Amino acid sequence: MSDVLLINRSDIMRLSGVNGSIDIDKILPHVNTAQDIHLEPILGTNLLDKCKTLIAAGELGDAGNEAYKKLVYDYVTPALVNLTMWDAMPYIQYTIANGGIFQHNSENSNSPIDDSVNQLIHRFKDKAAEYVRRLSAYICDNSDSFPEVSESITGGELRASSTGDNQTNYTTWTL
Repeated sequence: MSDVLLINRSDIMRLSGVNGSIDIDKILPHVNTAQDIHLEPILGTNLLDKCKTLIAAGELGDAGNEAYKKLVYDYVTPALVNLTMWDAMPYIQYTIANGGIFQHNSENSNSPIDDSVNQLIHRFKDKAAEYVRRLSAYICDNSDSFPEVSESITGGELRASSTGDNQTNYTTWTL
């Protein structure tokens, strides 16, 4: 189930302002990282797996899954796009290959200075923090719609953070 992503190229382009000509292969690995490191502690392993299962089966929009559809489209998607971009930004201008690490430079543009890049990273972080806050509040306020939140967990699984467990304070993170 680790290869199921909760967002796609269209979501990233629509919600991040990223130019459509960017190589999406440079961003997709960061979606997986953001899901594993940032989103799983918020949703909990069971709820994340439920969402992935519904998406993989093409059943997210089916009758009876309205709560999951609203969760994914209205709360998870904006949070995950911004978490992904926050994670991806430091790497986008580089390619790691057999010959070494290469920095891309366009002939028709100037590369931004580090302060500009850091400001952009901070903007994604700040947006991610707000969307994570909204996501956590939604899960907490609607926990009866998501039985996975209260299901027992076994070794290696994370409990949803709607009760405050595993909650990371995104507003105090530094670059």
